[in-house]
Amino acid sequence: MTVTHIAKQHLDKTRALAGRLNAKATAGIAGASALVVAGTASASETSSAAQQAFDSLQSQATDMASSAWPVVTAIVGSLLAIGLFKKFANKST
Repeated sequence: MTVTHIAKQHLDKTRALAGRLNAKATAGIAGASALVVAGTASASETSSAAQQAFDSLQSQATDMASSAWPVVTAIVGSLLAIGLFKKFANKST
């Protein structure tokens, strides 16, 4: 075998391998694009359900925050009253 013949065989093998890799890459890209299209279609269907869930969560959070304000106010007020009481009690003695 000559060097030219060996080089030609290596070139043929390389081309065949590149062709197989290109076919696999094309199949992979086609599969990925199919998943993206399917994901987009399902996302548009579930976006309304997701939006409803987030709206419900937001209304619940607003209700809890409005319920917590009286408790927070009472705690802060009582801590201030205790602090003032201690301050005046220490000054009087």
